[in-house]
Amino acid sequence: MLDRLYRERSNEWQRLYDAYDLKFDKRIRDLRAEDVVKVSRFYPVVRQILGTIAHNYPVQQFSVDDEANQGVAEILERASASWMNLTSLKSHVHQAIFDALFCGVGWVRLDYNPPGDDIIAPYTTNDDMYEDIVVATRVAPHCVHVDPTGSPHRLGDKRYIREKFWVPLKFLLDDPTIQNKKALRPTSMGKDDELGYGDLMGARYESSEQEAMREAIANGEFVQLERWHNRIERREVTFAAGVDAPIKDIPHPYRKMQFPQVSDTFGMPVFNLDPATGEPTEPVLDLENGVDQPGWLVEEGFPFAAIKFDLSAETFYPKGHLKYLEDIQNAIIEQTSRISDMLKRTSRMAAVSNSELEQNPELAELIRTGRDGEVIGLEDLSSFRELAWGSVPGDVYNFFGIVMGMEREIAALQPPAAGSTDSATEAAVVAAAAQINGQWMEAAVNGFYERIVRNAFQIMGDPRYVPENFAENVAPDGEDRVIRALRTSDFLWNYRIETKTGSTQPLYAQLERDRTMAFVSFAAQRPNFDQMEVDKLAATANGVADVEQILRDENNVEAERAAQYENDRVMAGQPIEVLAEQDHLAHAGVHAKYREHQQYQQLQMAAQARDMMGQPANPAAAQQLQAIDQAIAQHLQQHQQAAQQAQQGETASPVAAGRAAAAATNEQDLMRQVQSNAQRTVDVAQAQARNY
Repeated sequence: MLDRLYRERSNEWQRLYDAYDLKFDKRIRDLRAEDVVKVSRFYPVVRQILGTIAHNYPVQQFSVDDEANQGVAEILERASASWMNLTSLKSHVHQAIFDALFCGVGWVRLDYNPPGDDIIAPYTTNDDMYEDIVVATRVAPHCVHVDPTGSPHRLGDKRYIREKFWVPLKFLLDDPTIQNKKALRPTSMGKDDELGYGDLMGARYESSEQEAMREAIANGEFVQLERWHNRIERREVTFAAGVDAPIKDIPHPYRKMQFPQVSDTFGMPVFNLDPATGEPTEPVLDLENGVDQPGWLVEEGFPFAAIKFDLSAETFYPKGHLKYLEDIQNAIIEQTSRISDMLKRTSRMAAVSNSELEQNPELAELIRTGRDGEVIGLEDLSSFRELAWGSVPGDVYNFFGIVMGMEREIAALQPPAAGSTDSATEAAVVAAAAQINGQWMEAAVNGFYERIVRNAFQIMGDPRYVPENFAENVAPDGEDRVIRALRTSDFLWNYRIETKTGSTQPLYAQLERDRTMAFVSFAAQRPNFDQMEVDKLAATANGVADVEQILRDENNVEAERAAQYENDRVMAGQPIEVLAEQDHLAHAGVHAKYREHQQYQQLQMAAQARDMMGQPANPAAAQQLQAIDQAIAQHLQQHQQAAQQAQQGETASPVAAGRAAAAATNEQDLMRQVQSNAQRTVDVAQAQARNY
């Protein structure tokens, strides 16, 4: 049943692929085959779609439900970017998008690539894949057969998926998990057999590529396999052509399981230890004695992610995006061929009388091959005239324009180019349709990336597939890098993934950088923005991997403690001094907060107290506050002078000049703040003295 169903679909898909590759089997009335102009409208449409919605890696943003562990989202975002890079996910997604345009659905399969020299199904060596990690692989659409029952929009309603592929016989014989090895034989291949590589689905055109592939399969002794992912029975069953019994029948590797914790000889649970700190991290689990649990590690119970841009009312496979352009392309080919034929027929034709040809037999050849300016002798000039059949009928061009407009409505993703011949109304209609098409298809690509990453993380969150060598920076943004291998617990949070809008489009990274640098220019030297954070943002936007290595320490703890001690001395009426080697900006920041000192606040309360007559109860407190304000202001002035002297000795580089300007601005702000505080204290003291 599946063979008949997918053979019919494959024939349709192959016809669309042939049109893309200029392999036309087109017959046009009144035209010879050699007069057909082979125009592929599919080619520019496919290039426009891929260039618009599938150019760059997506930028994914994670949000974790647990408010107390928002730092986990940063780790997941970094892990997502690293995993997509390690697995070359972009190339697989691009090919799947290409498949979906022709076949209605594009597929990416998730496998676990074990460490060492092991091989993974369909038995591909792991030299070009990262070891001990979940890998993504594009699968040809005609090799994935979906259960025809169930709803047309949900893969999770299906009972099974059958996957077909070819494997060298040697790989099967070397695989210790394969059964019935004695019955295995190389599979013979006929002309109409599906190859299983690329998209050569029994094509009508026998190309050198197909012939070479068939010879390679025959010489390499390949076996055709089909692997059934049985969601109902939760099993994975593999058959080989020519063998009645399964060669592999195992519980599905991606079913959920629960594993007991390993205990030592004293019955105490055993934990893994952090290699850096020696602290216990995660429990050691007994992977040999797991218990099945409801559910799957992959969404909808299948290790596949599907992308499709259209819907159907009766089947999971909608018509391919380009199927809706097939008749339009055929009409364009016919009209283009007819225009070309008409122009050829009227290019160089002349009428000569028979008597003239009898008297001058070479005249016809002279007219046909004559050069510019050549003189031809005639007996009678009236015996020769040019045949002017006129131009191509205008209706042909009108019909051609109508067909091209239909194509734009279906396939356009971008507004019409400047200078288009369309009217303003027509251009507006096309632009609106292009925007809708683009957003619809971009949303499908974003969701495709999100499903792939979510499934990969859920698999890696299982102790059977935890990537022991998948290391990532786990420190919060802005702090020193802390690199460690990700653990099972890193993937088990409740999180949501959102692909940033536009991140799959061309030049997104450059646009984001320009936008960030524009904000940096706006926020520079503005007192309401943290200049250190602005500098970090600028460095990150320019691709600096470790910002902390190029920035000075944001907080000088020792300097802050020394400045706090000096504040204590001022409160006690003791003198303080400024040293040239001190961190003047750090000292100034602490001194500016002297009004938060407990003793200062007590003096403020005393200065504001009133007796029963409404007079100040403690006039000396206001005088002490004034003395403290003056001492801090004078001390800050000394810090400012010392900082200016130190800056004069530094190299006048642009970076040093920028930091010096920022430091001077901050110190001036601090001085203004302290002077304002001191002036307010003086005003209060004078007012109290007058009242007294």
